[in-house]
Amino acid sequence: MRTAVVAVVSGVVGIAIGAAGWGLLGPDHDSTDSKPAASPASAGTTAAAPDASAGHHYKSAQAIADALEAAGFTVSQLHKSADAGYMGQVGGSAYDFTVTDKAGKPAGDSGINLFPNPEAVKAWAELSKGMGGVAVTGDTWAVSLATSGDTARADSLRLAPKIAKVLGGEVQS
Repeated sequence: MRTAVVAVVSGVVGIAIGAAGWGLLGPDHDSTDSKPAASPASAGTTAAAPDASAGHHYKSAQAIADALEAAGFTVSQLHKSADAGYMGQVGGSAYDFTVTDKAGKPAGDSGINLFPNPEAVKAWAELSKGMGGVAVTGDTWAVSLATSGDTARADSLRLAPKIAKVLGGEVQS
């Protein structure tokens, strides 16, 4: 019984750490992202930011950070997370970073998670929402935003739709 309780507690702690997701800067420091082919209806149009329904695929956390910076967000402290927790368990990668849309405003700790498949993203999103998380998810990635207090959570709820529009993702909260 004691072993089962320890295993459950360890799993919950690992999930909580992974749900906080994090960072940037590591061996997959590739800033290229592959975008889906344009449909005939949109082939003749251009937009400054991708449409959220496009479901953009990013090959690296750096590509996500670059897209956010190109859209005017301030991104800093990009580094690979020392404790991948849940992400390591599912075969993904976790990165730490900060993100804000206001110059000079301190940004809370946030994260970028790269998952091995869409099913892992969906499972993680449900866990994150269940713990009060605010995130933006895509096909095999998630940007997990700061929720360490009422102010951070409110700011993340405000930022999430903007980040979703830029990255072509879906808000999870």
